[in-house]
Amino acid sequence: MTTPDTLFLKDVKRKIDTVIKADDQANVFQEVDEYVITREISNKLASFFETYKDKGPINGVWISGFFGSGKSHLLKILSYVLENKEYNGYRLGEMFTGKVIDDRMLRADIDFCLANIKSESILFNIDQQAQITNRSDESALLKVFYKVFYDHQGFYGFQPHVAAFEESLFFDNYYETFKQEFEKHYGQAWVEVRKDYIKPQINEAIAQTCSIVYNDHPEKYKDYLFKWQSQYKQSIEDFSYKVSQYILAKGPGFRLNFFVDEVGQFIAERTKLMLNLQTLAETLHTKCGGNSWIFVTSQEDLENLVGDDSRVQSDDFSKIQGRFKVRIPLTSSSVDEVIEKRLLTKNEQGTATLTRLYEIEKENVRTLFSFSKNGIQFRHYQSPNDFVNKYPFLPYQFDLFQQCIKSLSRHNVFQGQHQSVGERSMLGVFQQILKDINLADNKVIVSFDQMYEGIAGTLRSEAQNSLLLADRNLRSVNPMAIRVLKVLFLIKYYDSFKATARNLSVLLIDNLNVNLTTHNKSVEEALALLEQQSYIHVKGNEYEYLTDVEKDVEVEIKDMSIDNVQITQFINELIFDGIIRENKIRYAQNGQEFEYSRKVDGILFNREKELKIDIITPNHDNYNFSAFYTGNTLADHTLMMVRLPPDKRLIYEVRLYLQTEKYIRQAQSLTGMDMVARIRIEKGQQNVNRKQQLQTSLNTLLADATIYLNGIENKSSTSRDGRNRIFEAAQDLIQLAYPKLVYLSNVTLDERQLHSIMTGEDQSLFSQDPTILKSAENEILNLLERRKIQMERTSLSDLKEHFSKKPYGWSTMAIWCLVALLFKRGKVEARETANLLSDNELLDAFNNNRSWLSTLIAPQVELKREDINLLKQLYQDIFDESNPHIEGREAALLFKTTARNREQKIRDLLKEAERYPFLKNLGPMAKQLNTLATMDYVTLIESIRDYTDELVMLKNTTYDPIMQVWNSGQKKIYDHIYSFYNDNKANFEYVDVKEREIIVRLLKDQTPYKGHSIREAKEAMDSLERVIQTRIHEEQQSLTKLIRGKMEKIQASNEFREASDNARDTVIQRFEEVLFRAQNQTFIANLNMLEQSITELYTRQLNVLVSSKPQATLQGGDESPQPQVKYMTLDELKQQVRIAKHQIESLQDIEEYLQVLKEALEEKIKEDYKIILN
Repeated sequence: MTTPDTLFLKDVKRKIDTVIKADDQANVFQEVDEYVITREISNKLASFFETYKDKGPINGVWISGFFGSGKSHLLKILSYVLENKEYNGYRLGEMFTGKVIDDRMLRADIDFCLANIKSESILFNIDQQAQITNRSDESALLKVFYKVFYDHQGFYGFQPHVAAFEESLFFDNYYETFKQEFEKHYGQAWVEVRKDYIKPQINEAIAQTCSIVYNDHPEKYKDYLFKWQSQYKQSIEDFSYKVSQYILAKGPGFRLNFFVDEVGQFIAERTKLMLNLQTLAETLHTKCGGNSWIFVTSQEDLENLVGDDSRVQSDDFSKIQGRFKVRIPLTSSSVDEVIEKRLLTKNEQGTATLTRLYEIEKENVRTLFSFSKNGIQFRHYQSPNDFVNKYPFLPYQFDLFQQCIKSLSRHNVFQGQHQSVGERSMLGVFQQILKDINLADNKVIVSFDQMYEGIAGTLRSEAQNSLLLADRNLRSVNPMAIRVLKVLFLIKYYDSFKATARNLSVLLIDNLNVNLTTHNKSVEEALALLEQQSYIHVKGNEYEYLTDVEKDVEVEIKDMSIDNVQITQFINELIFDGIIRENKIRYAQNGQEFEYSRKVDGILFNREKELKIDIITPNHDNYNFSAFYTGNTLADHTLMMVRLPPDKRLIYEVRLYLQTEKYIRQAQSLTGMDMVARIRIEKGQQNVNRKQQLQTSLNTLLADATIYLNGIENKSSTSRDGRNRIFEAAQDLIQLAYPKLVYLSNVTLDERQLHSIMTGEDQSLFSQDPTILKSAENEILNLLERRKIQMERTSLSDLKEHFSKKPYGWSTMAIWCLVALLFKRGKVEARETANLLSDNELLDAFNNNRSWLSTLIAPQVELKREDINLLKQLYQDIFDESNPHIEGREAALLFKTTARNREQKIRDLLKEAERYPFLKNLGPMAKQLNTLATMDYVTLIESIRDYTDELVMLKNTTYDPIMQVWNSGQKKIYDHIYSFYNDNKANFEYVDVKEREIIVRLLKDQTPYKGHSIREAKEAMDSLERVIQTRIHEEQQSLTKLIRGKMEKIQASNEFREASDNARDTVIQRFEEVLFRAQNQTFIANLNMLEQSITELYTRQLNVLVSSKPQATLQGGDESPQPQVKYMTLDELKQQVRIAKHQIESLQDIEEYLQVLKEALEEKIKEDYKIILN
């Protein structure tokens, strides 16, 4: 029989102060003596002491760690070590150094600091000290530092103005005198009554004492502390100065360090306080020359505390990081080591006993404590030593318990507004379990539910009400249920651990000899009971503890009324919308897609289609009757029935999903507690996950389902994916429903293929085996023939309606492709009303569903081969190319198309008939071609004989000769003659008219392509052109000579010499412009007119010269009144002479006209005009 005494080195029931408090000085010696320097802490301390021994830019240390990590303990130990006070004859720093065994450098650094750096430590819990002020006060942090600093000096820090008064006395060397005189006067010690200074007697005593100390009148010191209070101010600068003065007074090499416990939760979410902490540390460093350090602890590391706070600017954050650059994060590995060394260390007997046990049970242990692969994984015992060090605990419990406590803390389940979960350290929890557990059997193992008792006393009552209620109601019924509930409470908010039945069973194992079958069954029964009574709820295959409020919500959810129709509707959505996700089944043989009806338990959830897929759930009345499936599918070959495997949770989970959804929907309009609102949000998220899990589960059920077709079970698909299995089985459904679908073989008949058939772009279908679609084409032809015999017309809509249903199942596009093939082979014709459709028109009808009803398809009319051959021969004769088509319809359509193109070409030529009169001869041929192009192809073939002779004649006698002229050099000659004639009409009256008549005759000729009229007209044009050019040249030479003579004459005149330079340039430029026009003029009449204007030009330019001549001036500067000479031509003067008659008829008339002319000349001379005669 084993006992704790036979296993453990130390008494596990001994008193261990498991919660380290900053203000607790009673157990200092034990704290240092039992402190464990773990490997992790050793490494962190090495970095710290290396930094601390030198005065660098750093004076801040940030110690972080969560529940039970030992951060407060380390803070307190460092305060003891650096101060190196003596307790019970031992120096605490030297005691600590003795624990450093494996790191000589660390030991040397600690020794150096103890020998060379004298210091005092101010250790305090900031949350406790902050009672002096309001936490929302931005200066709260500074006020605490003032308080503890004053307290450290023996002043009254609780009232900082009183402390400041005391400090003033101290610096004036009056403090001791004051205290002595006060006690003499009042009868009690100052430090005992100073907190009550507002009492009149004490206030009076203060005034009397100050008058003695300062040798002054007492009245001056009346209400003296109240005056101090009114004038008292605090600032970081002032505080740092006071600290620096304190350090200076202590002598060289002295340091004053502040050790602040739980600063993280004090300044969390208070950006200003954090920045104040940084400023305080920085100012202390500056003012004190690196001789004042700040050590702080926090449950969070520095980055997490401020990293997501947008109010902390990046530069401020960088300063905080720089100031607290020494980081000591403590992890769970340190906790493991501390617990093992302080509590679980075994004696020799225990080590030997447990080593033997491990060798026997190690494989069993690995099997028992293996969790499912989903979720976080924990390590097993690594070795016999690991087993010995941790027994009776398991490796996973150290980390899992710590993570659970973290997550519970984040959800505010512990007592107190700023409850530190460290009030129960992990060491304390583990020790309590050891005290309570019975280790008489060394195969006893601690189960995880036992951890609950260690924190139960610190939990909020509302957080554990459900557990307490269950303990009262269920302990006698099912004790395992209480254990399960405790475990679920602990892991409630730790999402990384998957609370499956298997994993929960592992957590609850408490003996290595456990019967797993019995144990697992017991856990499952407990889970079922807890779920039934709404203490827990299930999310897929995971379980979750319900708090008191969550339990009420769960009951409300389960009270929601849901009927079977709603359940069936939701299963339809999960399967058809969530898993299958397709409204059509794609047939693998030819890619055709088929719509289908969606049914669940016989209820239709979309429009009725020929193919039907019916999912039968355990909720159906006939679920267990095989005849129900065989009978229905045998009677209807278009029906596939899918029987889901039995699943006891499927309908329950579906109902719970719908109840939850209904609850959330109805609760949206309600107001309530914040906690209830949060639970609603969580329920909503859980429902999203539940829906995903239901889809996953249903996909698996579909993969395992029994599928019925044609009265028997279908096993063609072996897919393990539900969606694929349904679609693979549906291939057989399609073949059963549409036996004539095979007529389409595996040919792809789609929109692209239809376009290729109708446009002739792809002839592959014509070049393949002609029998490949023979059966399908015959089905269409047979239907057309039957309906024709029955005097029924057949539209595209009729064909679609007939062949899209069983036994065919052909797609609309497949039907159109088959009709198109028959059409192109001349087997059928297409009409709209009475008009036969061309290829493009029929293609448009196929592509426009509004045309399907009016587009009629009928068997092709039989045409005579000799008529077809005649059509092809005429095509060759008229269009000078062969018609390659054999079928009459195709040959006729090509004829119509080419005729239409030829007609259009002729119509374009007729637009030029005004310039080319002979083109009018093409009109009759255009009319004939138009007549043939507008006939339907049957009429064209049958009546082509009536048009053959005339068309051939028009082509040979008119079209070809005209085209010969049009496409040869003769047209260019004709165009040249036409342009010459129109450009030179004005010059023709100055030359012989013989050649002109020849040209005019050609331009009016209706048949210039006959005879030699074009050649003769060209010769006439060439001759006439030479004559005209010669005459123009002569006129230009004569005119040029005249202009140059006038220009020379004006340049020699006095007027030119006396004129200004600008005037002379202008005159010469005008003559040169006229000269240029004369040399480039091509019309004889214009040259003559220009010659008649030269004298007038000469006169105008003389006047320009005269007007520019400077005026003569008289002596004295006055302008001369002498008149200015002007010029005009005799012709200009004659235009001004008027007599009574319009013509001269007698000698008297001559005398009269000459007299008037003479008078006009005399008048102009008097006006200083000079008359130009020529």
